[in-house]
Amino acid sequence: MAIADLIGTTVVAGILILMTIALTGSVSESTTQQMLDVTTQQALTTLKSMIEYDFRKMGFEAAPGTAITSMNTDSITFWAGIDTNNDNIVDGVNTIAYQLSDTSAASSTPNPDDRILYRTVGAAAPVAVALGVLSFDLQYFNDGGNVTANPIDVKTIRVSLTVQSTIPYDDTYSEAAWEKRISPRNL
Repeated sequence: MAIADLIGTTVVAGILILMTIALTGSVSESTTQQMLDVTTQQALTTLKSMIEYDFRKMGFEAAPGTAITSMNTDSITFWAGIDTNNDNIVDGVNTIAYQLSDTSAASSTPNPDDRILYRTVGAAAPVAVALGVLSFDLQYFNDGGNVTANPIDVKTIRVSLTVQSTIPYDDTYSEAAWEKRISPRNL
């Protein structure tokens, strides 16, 4: 009887150990996925705050009708009076440009579809403000709400942005998207 009890106890202990290992693996997997989701959401939140700030300043202190100097579906250049050194004082009118790279610019990441969103202020070199951007789509509307290709007629811009994690978990990339219509006061 003692050997049967010992074997039974060993089997039960083994089952408990296997259940603990499985639970630990499940918790680890869930934690990793959650961490990638949070990181992707934070990247999107930071990026959307920057875009909203810059786009709302579009045309501020610029000559009327000259605010947007170039516009495309994935890039824009415009004049704006912004604070460039974080002292809460507008430093004068600068050009601000946003441009989405092609996928080859982000070839250092495991994600084959991600790109880099660049922001350029004035004559400074372009700065990579976001890695892991899948899409940065811009659509321009006039005061009647119709799509326009004429920079002088633009009153509202629809910004659509999708960001993915740069690394996968279990062959899946975490993804977050944002879309907003922005109507700068100075257009």
